[in-house]
Amino acid sequence: MEFKEIMALVCYHGENPHRINQERADEILETVSDPYQRKIIGCIKDESKTVFQISKDAGIATSTVYRKIHKLDEKKLLISSGSITPQKKREFKYKSKIRKVVTVFDEDVIDVKIYTNLRD
Repeated sequence: MEFKEIMALVCYHGENPHRINQERADEILETVSDPYQRKIIGCIKDESKTVFQISKDAGIATSTVYRKIHKLDEKKLLISSGSITPQKKREFKYKSKIRKVVTVFDEDVIDVKIYTNLRD
């Protein structure tokens, strides 16, 4: 049996779903297939955190978190914000743009729905 192209590529943010292209859907599915990136996304889907907070909460080495955050940022899957601490140090926090990914395989069609933390 030969697979058809993914038929339903829908991104949901706010109340207005929109279709996304095959390349972007593949990129997001590839991202969530990496166990470290998946753990990081799960850790920052609800609130912004620093690399050190992510490392502690997710139980991942800080160096790995830095590498994976860089990859997520390159793929434009993060919301980042920076501030200056009272000790005059720069502090960056990261929040995932992805809240949930639902993939359904049904016969020869793959249905992908991506729910974001963005609002219309």
